[in-house]
Amino acid sequence: MAAFPSEFAGLEPLRADWAIGDEAARNRQRLASSMAELQTFYNALLPRMDAIIQHLNSRPLDALAPGEQALLNLALMFMEVAPAVEIYKHPDVPWGFAAERFHILPA
Repeated sequence: MAAFPSEFAGLEPLRADWAIGDEAARNRQRLASSMAELQTFYNALLPRMDAIIQHLNSRPLDALAPGEQALLNLALMFMEVAPAVEIYKHPDVPWGFAAERFHILPA
């Protein structure tokens, strides 16, 4: 498993539970987490999000190194968690959607 870029090495402890590549799995992780867990994750990432976005914006998304892809997955999880923390104060986001309800049909 490739490490995060060196400037984000301090975020490695979050990787195992929060750097999730699949949208439906991110949704399930949010729903399975307590508000205390979500708040802790949110608090750890919030001060780093500008730097993460700046770093990822400097690279083509279709050619990210494995550690950068994991960092993107961590940022996507932050976006999954943010409404629960900032607005709803609950792991379930009312009027949100469950990713597994939507299916892409073949063209």
